[in-house]
Amino acid sequence: MKKKGLIEIPQGVKASIAFFAATVVTKGISYLTTPIYTRLLSSDDFGRTSVFITWLQLFGIVAMFCLSAGVFNNGMVDYPEERDEYSFSMLILSNIISIIFSIVLLLLYPFIKDVIKLEVPLVLLMLVIYLFEPAYDFWVARQRYEMKYKLVSLWAIVCAVVSPLIAIVCIIMDSQHQLYGRIFGAHLSLLIIYIGFYFYLAKKAKYRINRTYWKSALSFNLPLIPHYLSIYLLGSSDKLMISRLIGDSATAYYSVAYSVASVVMIVWTAANGSLIPYTYEKCKKKEYKSISNVTISLLWVFGVFCVLIILLAPEVVSFMATKDYKEAIYVIPPIVGGVFFQVHYFIYANILYYFKKPKCVMIGSISAMLLNIILNYIFIQQYGYIAAGYTTFICYLIQAAIDYLAMRKVVGTSIYNMKLIVLMSVLFGGSSLLCTFLYVEKLMRYLIVAMILLLGIFMRKKILNIIKIG
Repeated sequence: MKKKGLIEIPQGVKASIAFFAATVVTKGISYLTTPIYTRLLSSDDFGRTSVFITWLQLFGIVAMFCLSAGVFNNGMVDYPEERDEYSFSMLILSNIISIIFSIVLLLLYPFIKDVIKLEVPLVLLMLVIYLFEPAYDFWVARQRYEMKYKLVSLWAIVCAVVSPLIAIVCIIMDSQHQLYGRIFGAHLSLLIIYIGFYFYLAKKAKYRINRTYWKSALSFNLPLIPHYLSIYLLGSSDKLMISRLIGDSATAYYSVAYSVASVVMIVWTAANGSLIPYTYEKCKKKEYKSISNVTISLLWVFGVFCVLIILLAPEVVSFMATKDYKEAIYVIPPIVGGVFFQVHYFIYANILYYFKKPKCVMIGSISAMLLNIILNYIFIQQYGYIAAGYTTFICYLIQAAIDYLAMRKVVGTSIYNMKLIVLMSVLFGGSSLLCTFLYVEKLMRYLIVAMILLLGIFMRKKILNIIKIG
């Protein structure tokens, strides 16, 4: 009997493993640089940097119209022979929207500058980024859809090394303007890379623009913009509200905790990038059991990874920042627990996007976002920034339930083994909150971590078999 080997693992899972490995490397580099930032920058400057990044990403949803997200994957399906032309056409459409957004923002700036707390040079940098970053995003989205993970992984590592390295040099060289050194050093270096990809996409498409793609892209994404804004605000309004209600130093503490917790979301995003094409292909054939098997196996691995991050939070925070940030460890468990429920959106939305029902994901995201803002406003003022982690946990749980109901209504079936998913949700959601009480019991935490790692090593063959289909 022929022994089963790694070649039998589905291509989508192979790509997920590769993206996971690349993410571990790039996030590892980020962890190595964060302790440098927290020591070179004042807590106020670190907090202001976090606020800039938050506004950059929030405004970017509208300015770049999220054209590299779900609608782009549909374009890869609908126009398999015209992918070069489609990519460049989407890039030009994104540029047009970015220019319109830039004009509006600059006209409104005198009236909103006290709200966004960003100086003119930072706003201008933001607007230039919106013009060129989509080129890199479109290239990555296509490579991931086609499961060409080698170059994507390589460029992810290059960006992860170059950006912080230049930022650190700029901070050291100009001690009088460290905030600008941190932000401009990091983003100008990336802009050079983005511009290179811009001309690469243009050359591949031979500068051909097909405007017929624009109508379908706009009609698909327009109703999704409120959804994308809600999703982002659900995860990031905490920082803006903490900055507004408490101050930049509290934002810095929360940001350090959030950066530790967000690594699990980045890992899932990498996995989901290759899970999307696999899901689309299986939906075509109505092979829902295969989708369930692969997705749930990834959820198990993801859940265990979440627990490990939570258990090691005190050590990670001690490494990443000074003793002033020690209190931040207590916000990590609810944030990571919330992230576990956040990924439920992706597994349900992947199905809804395939069936071209983007409006169905809006109800859950908008409802959860509005509830999060209300809860944050009430509890951040009463209990401080740590409360934001628990409000986010609750809202992601509610969003997961709504998104599941929307998917079931559209498809007419659960797709996934919901008994297992509920079991995981109780297990990992509960564990994330209970782990807080173990932070004073160092020996107990280390024993649990060792047991999880040993169990993983002992069951490595079984784990590989779980992610195989058939």
